[in-house]
Amino acid sequence: MGSLKALTLAGAVATLAIPAALVPAAHAADLLPPPPQLEAPPLRGPIEDSGFYLRGDVGVGINQGSSLSSTFSDGSTLASLGAWDGPVNVGDSSLIDFGVGYRFNTWFRADLTGEYLSGANYNSKVFYQYTGAGSNCPVGGAANCGDNYTGAIRTGLFMANGYVDLGAWLGVTPYVGGGLGFAAYSVSGVTDVSMSQPNAFGVAPDKSGTNFAWDLTAGLLYHVTPNLMLDMSYRYLDMGALQTGGIACNGGAATGCHYETQHFNMASNDLTLGMIWLLTGPGYAPPVVTAKY
Repeated sequence: MGSLKALTLAGAVATLAIPAALVPAAHAADLLPPPPQLEAPPLRGPIEDSGFYLRGDVGVGINQGSSLSSTFSDGSTLASLGAWDGPVNVGDSSLIDFGVGYRFNTWFRADLTGEYLSGANYNSKVFYQYTGAGSNCPVGGAANCGDNYTGAIRTGLFMANGYVDLGAWLGVTPYVGGGLGFAAYSVSGVTDVSMSQPNAFGVAPDKSGTNFAWDLTAGLLYHVTPNLMLDMSYRYLDMGALQTGGIACNGGAATGCHYETQHFNMASNDLTLGMIWLLTGPGYAPPVVTAKY
């Protein structure tokens, strides 16, 4: 009988001990991790990329002159001499520019630039048929009857440009753009030498002016570093109509001089190489284009 009581008591103790051992494990699994430590809020908000950049370019301008016209200040016209305008040619220029811009987002940016185009030689011809006494330029037009004009052209450009970036492939971003502004020009050293009269010549004072200018451009950006880009571009630039000073016959010594001026349009096809430097932020991040399959 005593043994039975002992067994019963031992079973009761074991039954009570098992839940007691399980309870701590269950409570430990239900506990949450301690809360993270809170840091003091910053005194200033996050600093964002401003988008400002600097740029500089060098290149060559392949100039084009067109639509030559000549005038006479005393009312005479080319038609009264049986004359017609010949060709006008303008030599190439080297160019350099600097500018500041702003990148509004990953696909659009704009900048303001100042640019200098080095001196380019200009040459034009006007042919005529003069039937006066002693003339060696009969009607029908000998090839050497006319005047040959030479001079030099220098131009400064101030442009506002906008560009659309067209995504990125292996670090290369193609883009297109355009700009509006004005061209400040100077035509200097103009001389007029007769091709038929050995002692007939003329000179003109320097002439300066300002024209509306516009351009269209396309190019490629290569991302050298996150903040530095190489820019290779082509640009068509229209600089408007240029004008010479009034040409004085025989250096101003002759009477009855017409003080002729010449006008012609000026444009160029430009090839440039430049650098763009982002001033702040982690660098330019163009949209990456991926193929879809």
